Amino acid sequence: MKNKIIIPIFVVLFILGAFPFKFTAQSGNYLFGWLPVPLAFWWLLMIVNLVFVLIVSKHFVNVSERESKDEEEEEK
Repeated sequence: MKNKIIIPIFVVLFILGAFPFKFTAQSGNYLFGWLPVPLAFWWLLMIVNLVFVLIVSKHFVNVSERESKDEEEEEK
């Protein structure tokens, strides 16, 4: 994943969480008879956010490991 992709994904997630939508303003509709739609949207957004953070963290670790291997090879 390139760093250019991380910023737009963060902006989209921020906008989805920060600005209310018409279907999140009212809790009249229920999913499965017990789950309000705004709560389901929030849960889904948090799951997507968690996956995003895990992917970015894994990318950061991979880049750090690659850089440390390159430094070790240069020292030899």
